[in-house]
Amino acid sequence: MRSKKNVETTKLKKGETLKKEFDTYVEMAENAVDWTLFCSYQLKPNFSEGIYKILQLPSMQIAYTNMEGGVMFDYVAPEECITFSLMKNISQKACIDQMKLETGMISVVDDKRVYNLMCSAQVEILDISLNKNADPTLLKKLTQAVDKYYVDNDQKITTLTKGFITEFSDSSSPLDTQTSMQIEQQITEAMLKLLDVQEAQTPHFTKSEKTAIQIKKDLFKHMDHTMSVETLAEKYTISVKSLQNAFKSLYGLRPNEFMRLLKLNLVHHELTQSKSTQTSVLKIARKWGFAHMGRFSKYYTELFGENPSVTLKNINPLVDGMHTHCVERKEEIP
Repeated sequence: MRSKKNVETTKLKKGETLKKEFDTYVEMAENAVDWTLFCSYQLKPNFSEGIYKILQLPSMQIAYTNMEGGVMFDYVAPEECITFSLMKNISQKACIDQMKLETGMISVVDDKRVYNLMCSAQVEILDISLNKNADPTLLKKLTQAVDKYYVDNDQKITTLTKGFITEFSDSSSPLDTQTSMQIEQQITEAMLKLLDVQEAQTPHFTKSEKTAIQIKKDLFKHMDHTMSVETLAEKYTISVKSLQNAFKSLYGLRPNEFMRLLKLNLVHHELTQSKSTQTSVLKIARKWGFAHMGRFSKYYTELFGENPSVTLKNINPLVDGMHTHCVERKEEIP
């Protein structure tokens, strides 16, 4: 899996705004600006349709993302920042690493490591990223709460932040310094007020869910042909039923569906990077464990909207969000 080393970001100047609509993961990732996204896995058709807005303030950046979901990717938060992520709407299942996300939850992350986001359907998230020049009291409290969460019970901070994004993201010129500082001050005061009455909470999981989290992490990094629900259950000392239920609870997918989607994405990536004169759909599909070509073609076409042979023949393939470092081990199937 990719590390934080050599991650490049593009920053806006103070007072600048950005608003972009996207229809593909590539567009979504390119418009992320300070956030860096990679190792993307498409889990549903039209997974990355949505809109992205940001507002750069003197010592914080506000980012609003609304996407259809059905996607998993790694991300790195803005450099030298603590990020306060408000879940405006989580329509079904969504997780950031070892944290189940729900509407009204506020997760705290920093720039020290790579996080993994997975969502099964539409999500709306507001990210408030504070740099080292932000309010010192607020920074100290949030530093102690990294990888924990709060709850915006009445959604006051969410409503306040979304209001600023809605009002100013369409601006064709940067905000003046006074307006930027006033917005930042209002958001800072609202955050401090919430932190004064709440303690950061540590995510809790059942024993089965903890096992499912570890399995998902291992599957994401290691793709080989020996995997099955039964072998996974035996390896991790969990019943098949408990494993099935834990995956559904966390991710909205059964483990066999999750494995199939990962493999389909790896096939898709390899097809986009290959030439039809040098390989074939059959060879690549079998490499990643698909033995029944009829079912494979059906699953592939449903997910990516085209026959795999069309993907392979594309002479100008799109650069997707996958890279060779996204999978640590690949085993050829005879």
